[in-house]
Amino acid sequence: MAMKSIDTSKGRLRSTYIAIMIPLGVAINYIGGQLATSLGLPIYLDSIGTAIVAAIMGPWIGAASGVLFNIVSSLISGNIMASLFGICNIGTGLIVGYMARYGRFKKIIPDIAIATVLVAIWNAATGAPIAMAVYGGIDGNAGTNVMIAAFQNMGRDLFSSAFIARIPTNLLDKGIACLVAWLILMKLPENLQKLNGTKAN
Repeated sequence: MAMKSIDTSKGRLRSTYIAIMIPLGVAINYIGGQLATSLGLPIYLDSIGTAIVAAIMGPWIGAASGVLFNIVSSLISGNIMASLFGICNIGTGLIVGYMARYGRFKKIIPDIAIATVLVAIWNAATGAPIAMAVYGGIDGNAGTNVMIAAFQNMGRDLFSSAFIARIPTNLLDKGIACLVAWLILMKLPENLQKLNGTKAN
């Protein structure tokens, strides 16, 4: 007797995947962030988990995983205000998640390129004012801080320097996150690729 296929987009199986993927996304973000900090990399690597979860499970699950990471990491660091960077991760989760859901996360060009640009702009636009409020404009990323100082030396104010400096940093950082998420999503079986609520084109 042939086994019936399971609809992985509904019911208990989806709930099980959510329970697994949210903390997994938090762990990947935390490990990536710690790795970037310890190696002094000019990128953050703390949104890879968010992008992976969003691509596989959908926008709101990805966003939830991202926000939870920022809350956990801020509690660990003792700076609860840093949890405001969760706004950046919400955007990452929603952009990647909705693009994956509507079949716009299948090709490097143009899909991943567009996702990277959108996520990078969102993170630069929201990250700059948050960094101003939390850290006075700078943050823990050496590469970003060097560029901020360079733009200030050219006569720009701190806020515009903080915004502009984050664009190239985020293009590289979010490009890595989107590419990793895409590679993992494409390697999954077709039924698991539909966990994100994929809509027919």
